Amino acid sequence: MSKVVDFLKSNIKGIIVCILILSFIIILLTKDSLKKKTIYTVVNGTIEQSNETNLYVLKNETLVEYDSTQPVTSIVDQGKRTAKGEAIATYKSDSYDDYQNQIEQIDKQIQTLVKDLPPIYSSDISSINNEILKYSIEIQNETSYIKMQEYKTKLDELAYRKITVLANSTPDSSAIRDLVNQRENLVKISKESSNNILSPVSGLVTYKIDGLEDSYEYNNIQNYDIKELEDIILKYDGTINSQFGIKIVDNYGTYFLIKTERGENDQYIEQGSNYTIRISDLENKTINATLVKNVQNEQYNYSLFEIDNEIDDIIDYRKLSCEIIWNTYSGMAVPINAIYTSEEKGYSYVLMVYGADYVEVPIKILQSSDSIAIVDNLSKEEIDSIGYTRGFILELYDELVIQ
Repeated sequence: MSKVVDFLKSNIKGIIVCILILSFIIILLTKDSLKKKTIYTVVNGTIEQSNETNLYVLKNETLVEYDSTQPVTSIVDQGKRTAKGEAIATYKSDSYDDYQNQIEQIDKQIQTLVKDLPPIYSSDISSINNEILKYSIEIQNETSYIKMQEYKTKLDELAYRKITVLANSTPDSSAIRDLVNQRENLVKISKESSNNILSPVSGLVTYKIDGLEDSYEYNNIQNYDIKELEDIILKYDGTINSQFGIKIVDNYGTYFLIKTERGENDQYIEQGSNYTIRISDLENKTINATLVKNVQNEQYNYSLFEIDNEIDDIIDYRKLSCEIIWNTYSGMAVPINAIYTSEEKGYSYVLMVYGADYVEVPIKILQSSDSIAIVDNLSKEEIDSIGYTRGFILELYDELVIQ
């Protein structure tokens, strides 16, 4: 024994050096081992509980009566708003052609005179110029004829607004102001013509009808049973023809009818609750809706959502592809393959990087998808029940080892 002690004493420096070298090698090997594993940083994430399906647009529509044997030209453009009693279209006649020619001639004269006006830098002009620039850029990349027509209408409106502002900056007796006044008087007289077709209600004007306008009673929709709702779906799923007509669509009163299979999301369906509907056919436009009715049979839910926001871009649709978001979970997002479950220990856990090593941190899964889970730490009671004593918890930006 004394020989061992003497050996240790005489070689103490060498032994310490060996221990340090061995420790350094172990640390290097541990770090190298971590480098070979995938490291994930915990971030905030969201998982949506949703259904991809179709929605059926039930609109409050009013057909406008007119003499279909006479040629008609629009006054209010497709998709534009109108007030009750406003002239939305007119029967073509010599007087209307004369009116259009007069407007065209006045516009040319105004355009000539505007060129000679000094620059004006008012806030109104600046705002109009910015809008004109915005729409001019957007129309360059547009391929839809309908959209291009909408942009043209907007640009024409902005151009006339700008001319009006410029005219109002000139003396009362100026030629340009006189022309603007003449134009406004002609428009006013034209709107009072007996040839005009007036809107019976306020809303959005459309010149497309498909024969389904009377396929349901809008004010009675919430009382419909499954058979009546299914009849609407069958009609909307059939071939729909479009022809010229005039109707007004209430832009603040619409229902979406959505049919989904029972089972997966039934627990989230609650009348009176608000949901988000993402419309795939409209570049994933999102609309907030209130579930006002849900009826079900053994196989399907028939959910009726009320929309109280504007529907300008869907006035001519009957059926659209969509995704209904029933529920959303947000919190710490962790890849599924970073979560381990120990049957022996009775809990799920992640491996959190701790210095040059990693430690087990127990977690609970709130919601999961095929690849991601939203997780949280266990409560104190849950920690005590599994006997975990190390005291580590998971936080945002912690690094996890994926073996």
